[in-house]
Order: sequence, then C-alpha cells, then structure tokens
Amino acid sequence: MLVQLKSGEYICVDTRSLDSIAYLLGWELEGDVIRVLRTFLTQQSVVLDIGANVGLYTALVASIVRQHGRLFAFEGNPRVFAALQRTLVANELIENPNIIAANLLVSDRSGRGTLHYTEEWPVGGTMSDIPLMGQERHSVEVAMTTIDDYLPGDLAVDLVKIDVEGHEPAVIRGMRQAIARSPNIRLIIEFAEHMLKHSVDPAEFVDDVRRLGFHILCIRRGFKVERVLPGEVITGFNYCLLTRTPDQDIAAVERRRSELPIRLKRWLHRISPRWGRWRRIWHRW
Repeated sequence: MLVQLKSGEYICVDTRSLDSIAYLLGWELEGDVIRVLRTFLTQQSVVLDIGANVGLYTALVASIVRQHGRLFAFEGNPRVFAALQRTLVANELIENPNIIAANLLVSDRSGRGTLHYTEEWPVGGTMSDIPLMGQERHSVEVAMTTIDDYLPGDLAVDLVKIDVEGHEPAVIRGMRQAIARSPNIRLIIEFAEHMLKHSVDPAEFVDDVRRLGFHILCIRRGFKVERVLPGEVITGFNYCLLTRTPDQDIAAVERRRSELPIRLKRWLHRISPRWGRWRRIWHRW
C-alpha cells in the first residue's frame, strides 16, 4: 500500500508488518532525526542510506538530490527491498541515474551474509544475534558488501544514515577509506546500547568512532543536539550525529531550530516521542 507523507513523498508500506501502523495513522516518524539530516543536506550532496527499510529517508533525501546530487540506498531484506523499489517507482525515481538502490547487506567484509527477521517486523532485520520482535524467526542469505568495495574509489561522501540494528560498528569499519577521503562527511547512526553489546562493547565502539576523528552529538527531542564529552557513557537508545565540526553543527541546528514557528516547535515537542515509543517497545520485546 502507498502512503503519502505530509511533505508529498510516497512510501510503500507492507500492511502485514507492524511498522506500517505508524505510516497508516500519519504519525511523524523520526522527525527530529530527519530535521538534523536536512540541516546538512544540499542539492549536491552525496548520501548513503544504509538500512533503507521501505524508503522513508531515501524518498526524503532523493527529493532534494535527484537532479544534482547522488544517493545510494542499501536494504538487505529482499521482502523489504521490494517495498523500497515501489517507493522509488511511486516517486518517479526508479530510472534516475543519481538514485541507486541495492539489495545488499553492508558490513566490514564482502561476500554473503545472513539476515534474521520475523514476519511481523521484517524491517527490523539484523545480522546480530539479538531478540527479535514477533513470533517465528526467519533467516535469509543475501549478498553483502563493504562501502569501500561498493563505492567508486574517488567519490567523497557528505551524509550517511546507518540504521542496521546493532551492526553499525561493522558498517563503519567497512567504510574507513570513504571516511578518510570525505572531509565534510557526517554520519547519523542508531546507537542502541542493548543491541550493540551483542557484537561489540558500546564503549569500545565510541572509542573507535573518536579515533576516526569524529565528535559525537546525541539527537534529542525537540530538534536539539547535545555533545557527548570524552569519557561520557552513552546508554539506552539514541540517534547520534558523528561530525568533525561539532561547534559549527550545534550552531547550524540551533539556527534552523530558531527559524521554526513557535506553534511548530510546540507540536514537534509533543509529537516526536511517538515513534520513539514504538522503537522502545520493540527493543524491550
């Protein structure tokens, strides 16, 4: 089924999946995260959507970069990838050479990988051995790549969104060359402590991120970002912005936030927890 967002883009949702309820009810999904991403998105941006799901970020980003930028969207689950393709068709993107979607897992090695998921929540597929929301657990073997193997060796990247249910450290290990050649790169990642600990110590992951030259900003409710100081522990479920220019980025978000009408700010503060509650329910399942 196709659902139209308030911003105009179409998303293909699988009504058999529990995540479709939020789309069908017209809830704003991950609004604060999307606003942070849009703060740094331009028409010329080169963007990676890793764990593209049914295409929420893909559709929103593509509406900006479709003519002058580039977007690479990766989704490992074949069933979910079929919905992503329909999202591209509905938004007249399927034949756009600047928009590329790949049915691939992304990790720190290329070859084949196994994705685990349930019928009730196929969009929550993971390569990590973690509890899944739903009943019977299914597995599918899918082609797998690293970002460094996939991208042209001279392509600099501007923005990366990574949401792969605890496998984020492996994705970043597999894109070190892309990070090194991309002076303006920013990454928005899901940081879920209880999922990460199944593959790596979350504190060690934070140290690895800092060794790559990034500062960490947590994205907070109400379209705010908050610096994570060295030595500070990140706990619970978060979205984080990894950046080399934290002061500039905090100022950029504050400027954009100050431009929002007061009524919209109040509405955002009230509405933004909805999707977060859904995610927390899933994570406690």
